[in-house]
Amino acid sequence: MKTTPFLAAASACALAFCLLAARPAQAQQPAPAEKRGLPPVPGLGPDPVLRPGATPAEKVAYQQALTAQARQRWNYLLTDSTTRTRLFNNAPNGLLVETVRGLPPGAALDADMGEGRNALYLAQLGWRVTGVDIAEKALAFAQARAQQLSVPLTTEVHDMATYDWGQNKWDLIVLSYAGGRDYAARVQRALKPGGLVVLEAFHMDAAQQLHVVNGDYRVFFNHDELKKLYGDAGLTIVRYKEPVAPADFTKQTLRLVRLVAQKPRP
Repeated sequence: MKTTPFLAAASACALAFCLLAARPAQAQQPAPAEKRGLPPVPGLGPDPVLRPGATPAEKVAYQQALTAQARQRWNYLLTDSTTRTRLFNNAPNGLLVETVRGLPPGAALDADMGEGRNALYLAQLGWRVTGVDIAEKALAFAQARAQQLSVPLTTEVHDMATYDWGQNKWDLIVLSYAGGRDYAARVQRALKPGGLVVLEAFHMDAAQQLHVVNGDYRVFFNHDELKKLYGDAGLTIVRYKEPVAPADFTKQTLRLVRLVAQKPRP
């Protein structure tokens, strides 16, 4: 599962280390390790640049270029078999598995679904899943897997920032390395009473080890930030932790944030 566009992530290539110059008779010390970043994408051009004093039209064009680049990046990373195996966890998110265990299946929204590991897991349990992502090739990959597994899966090519989440529509919303800072109010409206949101992402501490693409920190959160955001939005915090653990996305051991919150019943 991926992140939203422009997401920071870890490549599987080895880190390069260098030695600092030392004074005579002093032991040399290794320099800090380089931050890990996404592996290169064939044919991906340079990052778009927004000039100082850009006009409104130039700002719109810049955002469109970022989205187009992100779509190209994730279409490759999520469907290339070698890269997907090296970079991503193929099993469903552990927090999600724990949360839905024993729950009656309902309607689920998987935001920024990627190649669909969480959506397909839920579908096999009987959930009616809608997965949304900008990467149309990743969604096609998920649909092919759904057909192989003989489970229904609805997919929509869309940016979650402008997607219509609906109102009182979902029993479960999954935000697996898919942001969440700007989604709290939308999640609260979109969940049915008693519905749950399951969110896992990076703690801001992880940015010390990961290269953040285009300076986009939407999947990085400060201490207790999510707990406050979703509590203030009117959701009950069922579970919140900031563990140091293997990340589903990158497979590295990093500080993470994990949230389960519920929309109160009347």
